[in-house]
Amino acid sequence: MRHRTPARFFGQRGNIACLICLALLLTLTTHAQNKPQPDTEVDRVQAMVDHAKKDAEQFSKSGGKPGDPTNPNLKWSATLWQYRETHPGTPATTIATTEALRLLNRADRIGELQAKADALKPDDAAWKQVLYVLMSSASKNKDYGYLISKAEFLEKSAVDPEIKSQARFNIGDAYWKTKDIERARKSFKSVVADYPRTRFAEEAEGNLWEIEFLNLGQPAPAFERTALTRDQISLAGLKGKIVVLKFWGTY
Repeated sequence: MRHRTPARFFGQRGNIACLICLALLLTLTTHAQNKPQPDTEVDRVQAMVDHAKKDAEQFSKSGGKPGDPTNPNLKWSATLWQYRETHPGTPATTIATTEALRLLNRADRIGELQAKADALKPDDAAWKQVLYVLMSSASKNKDYGYLISKAEFLEKSAVDPEIKSQARFNIGDAYWKTKDIERARKSFKSVVADYPRTRFAEEAEGNLWEIEFLNLGQPAPAFERTALTRDQISLAGLKGKIVVLKFWGTY
């Protein structure tokens, strides 16, 4: 005997299917609304940065020198700075500001770089990257005076604790690079004490350890490790032998 399924059952199944589809549609819609939308302005600024890099590479291959007035880095720096002035307070502006100053550094326009850095307010988000540019400029020119003075200003005037801790750390780093060990040690200790559990405190602790134990003329810190051959190696076990320590990282 053939059994017939009532039509009402098919209707119920259809309603259930419709409800499931509606639920899926609502879920997909909500997911699409919550998904971060791409920042077209960031993409626009990044495109300018990429174009500047290509122009600079071509300029360098053709024999151009950093201080040449036709250096394309100058043109793109001006373009990115103009973007900053017409689009204040956005993530794209932070990128434009940083790259504008970085390009001036590459073009050896240190005076212009510093003048533009002076125009930034203490709590401008760009400082978190601009301080790296200033450190790069100071290292290249072996002159840390401007970096130290600007970092001291930021530590006193900024409200953002990340900018303040980074500024204090940069002061210590600058003194360390100029071999003013006592001032460097004092600055790094203050970073650890005043800004604990921050990435700059962690870096400062590492630098303090290096200052204390890895200076020229000091014995290398004792260690014991298992070699790839499963043998135990210790510095004490190599006493009396010539030892070369080579440091490397997978990064």
